[in-house]
Amino acid sequence: MGFGKLDAWLLPPILVGLVLRLIRLDTAPLWLDETFTVRWIALPWNEMLHAVLADNHLPLYFVLAKAWTGFMGGSPWAIRLLSVVFSWSMVSLVAATAATLSGKSAARWAAWLTALSPYLLQHGQEARMYTFLGSLAALNFFLVARFIAGKAQRLGLGFVLVSAAMLATHYYAVFLIAVELPILLLLQPYRWRAWLPAVLGSCILFLGPVLAAKYLATPHAGGTYEGMGMIALPGMVWAMLTGYTLMPTSAELHAIGLRAALPYVPIALVMLVALAIIALRALQTLPKPTWILLLGALFGILLGPLAMSLVFDIGINPRYAMTGTPAFMTFLACGLAVIAQRRSGKYVAAALLTAMLSAAYLHLHDPGHGREDVLKAGEWLAKNVPVEEDILITSEELAILARFHWPQRRFINYPLQKSIVDRGNVAAIVEELPFANHQRAIFMIGRAWLSDPRDLLIARLGKRFQDCGGTEVRGIRILCITSTPIEQSR
Repeated sequence: MGFGKLDAWLLPPILVGLVLRLIRLDTAPLWLDETFTVRWIALPWNEMLHAVLADNHLPLYFVLAKAWTGFMGGSPWAIRLLSVVFSWSMVSLVAATAATLSGKSAARWAAWLTALSPYLLQHGQEARMYTFLGSLAALNFFLVARFIAGKAQRLGLGFVLVSAAMLATHYYAVFLIAVELPILLLLQPYRWRAWLPAVLGSCILFLGPVLAAKYLATPHAGGTYEGMGMIALPGMVWAMLTGYTLMPTSAELHAIGLRAALPYVPIALVMLVALAIIALRALQTLPKPTWILLLGALFGILLGPLAMSLVFDIGINPRYAMTGTPAFMTFLACGLAVIAQRRSGKYVAAALLTAMLSAAYLHLHDPGHGREDVLKAGEWLAKNVPVEEDILITSEELAILARFHWPQRRFINYPLQKSIVDRGNVAAIVEELPFANHQRAIFMIGRAWLSDPRDLLIARLGKRFQDCGGTEVRGIRILCITSTPIEQSR
């Protein structure tokens, strides 16, 4: 099929994929990473490029987003719509790849899996670069699939341009391009003249991201995620399948570690059996070059960051597996196309789709799942804290989010040195606490694992000063304490 005559059965998943991505698109407030996008694209072009590179990001998505908002406006709905377009385009691209490698039935399954994907749904509803990266990866992978399937004579300029765009969007694009070289060496060694120049040209482009990371980024830009070793691998695969609503949040993981995943283990075990059956049937029925391409690309993308994290101080997060989505969805579709022909296989397919639909529903029900509830926090501030009153805040990340959503308010980073609260400094931090008008202090606490990982500050404040009423919403705790020590009030 490729991009030739369109299969009419692909129209329903294409339409459903678009509708799902538009539902409640602007319901959730912009979360932390999205506020960076909005602030950067509001800058003049030169300043924007400098800010993006200095924060260890690559610029292509932000260039497109700035141009897009010039026509569409800068509302949350408008800027997120760009991600909707890219996420939606993956439905057709992944279906075309599956059709190229395995035929119509696999293409239809691939279209539905991609359309319903909670992973692509959530990323398609946020103003970040990940679905743009995914759409480029899908196009890149489609071109390679056509070449290996013998439906294209060579990998040419188009492949190089797509690779260049990927490498100008996110550093982790290198893992897809890097793994394609050994795959082509293995599967097409005698046709090397038809693909080697394009692949080598793409590999040379690695220098762009590498130099940007080395010479343009600030030493502390980008941050890293707490490493979890090889346990991160099943987490990345699970996220690619079910998104983020059927897995613990970052706050839960930091609070109680891997125990936070226990409630999700039963459904994960059921899905593990379903995935094993689908994978086995795919391996049994697919031609060897096809499954080498699909699994080689997928595991190269998943294992690459894990290997690099052992050598360099880099972060690992499920969103970084976006370039593996086309191979993952295509492989699942090829297996489902076979097992769904049998009655027992229909139960396996139903289990997979049920998990995906449940996760998609949970996301649409609460698009801000796991993120700070700035709406409820803002309502409490409006009722209880005058605009001119200072608000203390410990986490730098929460301070950035607060200043974006409540620019009229006065936030003070405290402690000023961005220090992490520990047993050695907590007493001094509490004793030097600044009080507004010497009466009370409003303290906003969130992302505590970054500033007060053991809740020492909260405990010390509770023992030292009287409480004057605060609130706690998802991800944000607001304390109100009086300047009168508890000892003096007794």
